[in-house]
Amino acid sequence: MNKLFTFLIILFPLSAFSQLTVSTEYMEIFSWDEDKDEWGDALLDYEKYAFFEFNKDMTFLDFTTDKTKTSYVLKDSEYSEEYDHYSYKATSEGGLEAVLILDLKSEDPNIRLVIDSGDEMTLLIRYKCKYYWFEDEK
Repeated sequence: MNKLFTFLIILFPLSAFSQLTVSTEYMEIFSWDEDKDEWGDALLDYEKYAFFEFNKDMTFLDFTTDKTKTSYVLKDSEYSEEYDHYSYKATSEGGLEAVLILDLKSEDPNIRLVIDSGDEMTLLIRYKCKYYWFEDEK
């Protein structure tokens, strides 16, 4: 039993390595303008270095900044042929729900989180990608 437990402890961290890692350098936050039916001007924009580390199956994400680390479960993967990007339903360990859009093939690669806070407002957080790499490119 002890040997099995030790084996599982060793095996688990090996399976947690990311398939895809994305580093970011800039962040912008927008709110949805109901009257104009479009995203408004940026509420906030600043240099923001962060890492998005996706697991091999793209079902789990660790988001790390210099101040915090948050994990997300990713579900319902969808590929948009029109926009050539993937989207996921993301739920943080604290229960925050968002749509995560992984748009690495665009002219300006980015990751976006769309958060609908119900009656209050809908926010778009866009992270400009600096680099991204896959595990087998190490």
